[in-house]
Amino acid sequence: MEADWSVALEADDPVIAVPWAAPEGDGRGGCRFVDLRLGAHVIEEIEEARARPALRSALLLLNGATSPLWSAKCDAWTSSADEGAEPFDPYEMDATPGETAFGSGCYIDLLPREPLLLSSFEGQERWLRAVTEALRNIPARAARVELVLRRAEVEGVPGFGLTWFVEGCGLSAHHAEKRWSEALNLALPAIMEVRPL
Repeated sequence: MEADWSVALEADDPVIAVPWAAPEGDGRGGCRFVDLRLGAHVIEEIEEARARPALRSALLLLNGATSPLWSAKCDAWTSSADEGAEPFDPYEMDATPGETAFGSGCYIDLLPREPLLLSSFEGQERWLRAVTEALRNIPARAARVELVLRRAEVEGVPGFGLTWFVEGCGLSAHHAEKRWSEALNLALPAIMEVRPL
């Protein structure tokens, strides 16, 4: 699987903030932080998860009692060259040029449950390196994963978290959705099982 990681700590880079709420009138219909650690029943409040079973499953596992992580936010999308979107780079997706016209993807903002890791840039960087190495050993075509280490603020406490991007591409919207779903399912064990260092 194509996988990479980066750090985004510039002053104008996004910060993972909990709690959060979309500003009024931004067209997102009152989107806000939903604490999935409270139980599976609250997943119905996340619109993106209702239409995407793979995302729903991933969110439930990531927020389960035995997970070392929890989610703060997510989004999902589709793209098509027919609708003006740039085709994916075949090299970055381990795909043929014909497989790059349609895309599907998501991101999930993740935070460590361990307070010491939340505050440790070095610890999270080591963990990102180990996870990325594990992801690169997973056979998967027409898909990629990127992990971005960011500033975070949880209930006013500063620290660090990560944004996990997963994308798939294909000859059609259906193929792209399938590649994305497969990549998400294949990457999830590495995210869950490579324990923070």
